[in-house]
Amino acid sequence: MAVIGGILGAVNGQSTVRNWSINYTAALAGFSGSNMLGGMGYLAGNKDWSGSFSAYGWIPGLVPGSSFTFTGSIDGTKGVTGTAIVDQVVLVVDIEGGRVIEYSVTFSANGALTRGAAVAVDATDPTARSSIGSKVELAVPAAEPSWVELADVRTITLTFSATNPSYVDSSGGGQTKRVSGPFDAGLAISVYSDEDLTPLPEPNTVMLVRVYVGDTEYWELSACRFADITNVVVDRETGAVVGGTLNAKFSYYYEIAGEFTAGAIIDPDEATYWPPA
Repeated sequence: MAVIGGILGAVNGQSTVRNWSINYTAALAGFSGSNMLGGMGYLAGNKDWSGSFSAYGWIPGLVPGSSFTFTGSIDGTKGVTGTAIVDQVVLVVDIEGGRVIEYSVTFSANGALTRGAAVAVDATDPTARSSIGSKVELAVPAAEPSWVELADVRTITLTFSATNPSYVDSSGGGQTKRVSGPFDAGLAISVYSDEDLTPLPEPNTVMLVRVYVGDTEYWELSACRFADITNVVVDRETGAVVGGTLNAKFSYYYEIAGEFTAGAIIDPDEATYWPPA
């Protein structure tokens, strides 16, 4: 068997992919009986597979809970392919590190995995953009919100996920499949802060959030409820800069002037990322 490096790897329909991976498994059915001298036997078990890929870019083209055909090519023509369902998408904006904006996608089987022919070649222009200059704006929910920039942001992590139930039935030939489950989204913002932490949102506060990934382009989450402020460390010995992490959850329904309002997540192209149309 020939050995090959990963420099020709690609994922169908995805731009500027950094890497991809899969896990292909069978839950072997073990047994031991009175006539087996204490030994174990194993029969074929249900098959399953899962995978992930990471890429540079600021608008992932996949939404948790959606089904898609994954084609992971090793050399442009061969690799693996199969129907999968998206479990999680994580977007990272590392301002402090000055890194390129990036995201990762994890997914699980919604059908059999095929090994062999897998055509995927990335002919797109690179989707590479620096985190430098990114920012976060917050606003109190209102018909005409007033946006205020959150000071001293270090990193921003947006996590979109779905809990997709799995099943195996008599028509599936022992292959694990999944159906779309509840959607969830979370936001973590690491910041530096002044001596009394007062600029940071109080836990339980509901805010509209904009995460900028360019001068005028942003993710808008309407709305988020802030859960906690964590990792506030005051290090007298080293004199390290004091900071912490704000954690919030996307709340689909929120109040404006006492009335419940249905929210949404809007991507930087001003398209509705969630809920689905």
